[in-house]
Amino acid sequence: MKYANGRNYSYSSISNKRGGCSRVPRCLSRVPFATLIATVMFCAGLAIFLGATQRAAASTLRIVDLLLPAVMTSGSRPRPRYGADEVRAGLVGGGVSMGVLGLALLVIACLATGPTRERLGWRARAGSRFCCAFLMAFTYLALLGWIALGACAALAATLCWLAGGMCSQLKDEASCLDLRQFEFLLPTDVSTQPQLTLCGGRRKEFCKDHIEGSTILWTLGAASALVVLLSLIHHLMCLAANYAHIKDEQKMGDLQLLHDLQETEMASLGQASKDRF
Repeated sequence: MKYANGRNYSYSSISNKRGGCSRVPRCLSRVPFATLIATVMFCAGLAIFLGATQRAAASTLRIVDLLLPAVMTSGSRPRPRYGADEVRAGLVGGGVSMGVLGLALLVIACLATGPTRERLGWRARAGSRFCCAFLMAFTYLALLGWIALGACAALAATLCWLAGGMCSQLKDEASCLDLRQFEFLLPTDVSTQPQLTLCGGRRKEFCKDHIEGSTILWTLGAASALVVLLSLIHHLMCLAANYAHIKDEQKMGDLQLLHDLQETEMASLGQASKDRF
């Protein structure tokens, strides 16, 4: 930029003279606010889902043990069942993998935003586009998985809500709860015998101790899975936008290179014509 005093100034030199007043906008221009909001939603939904489903799954396992007590027969072995420790380990493993995915999405978004994209994206155009495309594919697969998890949590919440409604209809303490209409949902083999008529203490344990809490926990898990789904959709939109920006930066760079070459050729032709005359 040239002023009346004949001196040339660049935007970088002007911003350096301004000092701290220009550092805050420059730092804010490097922050991917859209991806940051999606990451906060993702982490919050993931934490609530893990906490709710862990307790709900443990309560559901106790319900299965209540309805399907093991019956030992001669020469038979007890059917192996997954306990709370196995469920907790699976949830922790899934939570860690999803946390790594959220961190990778945030890092790639920071590298593909503002001046950082202009500085690094031009040097590693192919790598930047490959990272965005790979994360888009992986996020899409994670989205499908969370749709399945949310559907399972919603189904479990619906079944618990139906069972809770049946429990609330029994006013007499001496009445028994008949769950034989849900028998098709329970696995049976030679070592188990379903006991779907609950009376007395077993009915109280089923209704008061397990169903009431499980309904709230599975509903909370389904709602948090919906939040995670919205955050993943938000992440996909941000990745698609970053991919398009990196691709456009490449096209603009190629166009600028052609423009500079054309100006150089025109300048050399003009100098040659002056030398001729």
